[in-house]
Amino acid sequence: MRRIIYITKIVCTIWCTILFLGCEKDLLNQVPKDSLTEETVWTDAQGATQFVNAMYGNMPSGFDRNYGGWAKGLYILDGTTDDGDVSMGWTHSNQLQSGDFLPSNVPWGETWADYYNLIRKANSALENLERLEDVTLRNRLMGESYFLRAFMYHELLRLYGIKSEGGEPTGVPLIDKSLTLEDNFEIPRSTYDEVVDFIVNDLEMASELLPGKNETVAGRATLGAANALKSRVLLYAERWAAAAVAANEVIGSEYALFPDYRTLFLTKNNEEIIFAKKFQFPDKHHQTNAGGTAGAGWDVYNSPNTFKGTSDAGWGGNLPTQNFVDAYDAIDGEPQNLSTAYDPNEPFENLDPRFKATVVHDGATFRGREIELYEGGLEGDPGVFMHTGYFLRKFHNEDIDVYSQSSDQDWIFMRYAEVLLNYAEAQNEASGPDGSVYNAINLIRNRAGMPNLESGLTQDQMRERIRNERRIELAFEEHRFFDIRRWGIAENLLNGPLYGMKIEKEGDNYTYTKFEFETRSFPSKLYVLPIPQNEIDKNPAAKQILGW
Repeated sequence: MRRIIYITKIVCTIWCTILFLGCEKDLLNQVPKDSLTEETVWTDAQGATQFVNAMYGNMPSGFDRNYGGWAKGLYILDGTTDDGDVSMGWTHSNQLQSGDFLPSNVPWGETWADYYNLIRKANSALENLERLEDVTLRNRLMGESYFLRAFMYHELLRLYGIKSEGGEPTGVPLIDKSLTLEDNFEIPRSTYDEVVDFIVNDLEMASELLPGKNETVAGRATLGAANALKSRVLLYAERWAAAAVAANEVIGSEYALFPDYRTLFLTKNNEEIIFAKKFQFPDKHHQTNAGGTAGAGWDVYNSPNTFKGTSDAGWGGNLPTQNFVDAYDAIDGEPQNLSTAYDPNEPFENLDPRFKATVVHDGATFRGREIELYEGGLEGDPGVFMHTGYFLRKFHNEDIDVYSQSSDQDWIFMRYAEVLLNYAEAQNEASGPDGSVYNAINLIRNRAGMPNLESGLTQDQMRERIRNERRIELAFEEHRFFDIRRWGIAENLLNGPLYGMKIEKEGDNYTYTKFEFETRSFPSKLYVLPIPQNEIDKNPAAKQILGW
């Protein structure tokens, strides 16, 4: 029998020792690592807490997803959508943009195993936390473990599964216990709905055990996080009414929109953040900067090489496209081509304020100086990799010097604005554009400085407005990659050209010309990623789907 490599409780002492290396800094007086035993881990409050902490620390995020074991956070998923491109052509992004790869060389091939390793740890925690005598701590840690297992299955499902008709097994294999050598390791895919039901059940179990936001430490799972994730999972599953109910459990509770869109991504533990992966400044002992790679990080990867440190320079990073920039309304709430406030001769002015908070354009000030993205300008040279005519401002801490420091901003997995958008989409699909749908969208638009949506929209019109609002509000937070797939529109958007902005300067006069910088092909099989071949070899029962 072929076997998946899962570590069982028999060797718990070994992997717990490794896991403790990723624990939070606020946990002092750690158990000496040479005295760890299975009994120590599960009966000692500190040992059990550290075990669960390590699951948080190992969760892949946009800032530190595994890239062949190095350069974690090199690019984010939006770089393979119509909103973005990745300046570094040698990265996995080119493969994800074309589908030109096989199961034997899947981009981020470690991801499948990374998530299942975390699921294994969550299973182990849920099986063993009953040994902990502190009932309050036991319940919280069990709630967190249910939440984390649900989160990991959701990530697997949206990467490797797809909603289908007829109950075909197009989900992922469900493993709800620690496997021993006596178990059958050939585990087929479950159906999509079976996986959704499993996730929802875990989240309901978590909801019974988790504290509120103000009753626990920032970065841990909460009741609000469980309900927010449930709203997303049910939205993806098109269970509209249930998704709206789950989102409504969060709306009006302990969360609110942070006043400033630009700085909410740099302001830790603010009132909008529901669940985030926490990072901190690196020191000589522990590298945890946002970006996940020693000496680099988000700021280095996503600044042009005109910003230089003592030994190296920026890498260019994730570049917004003109397709994305065209999606911004003008400041009066009208599309650019219909607005009297928009002037194509000054294309970066009088747009939704989220544009300048998200995108660095020619003439913008970035890290203390004016950016020159015109041909012949400092950033306009092809050698600086700025081939779309834009680069990204979002997530940048502009107060630090590239390479002298690394940012420690958190990666936000879920925030209140997403829950409002989840509610609006679900409620519109379930009941049409009622007042609560308008209210949810208008709260987000008003925070950004934009006017309310026009009244009297049909359900179809509101659907398009909600989709565009998600595109703008959640830009480069790794939602677009999944949204265009679950809406079934990726083939329409990614079979054809992507555009950039060519800028020519003569004296004080500028000419702006949209140009095609790349033509992409989106085969339908790219609606899912294939399971890496080495994982299929271990578990042949988990069949590939969608032509892979």
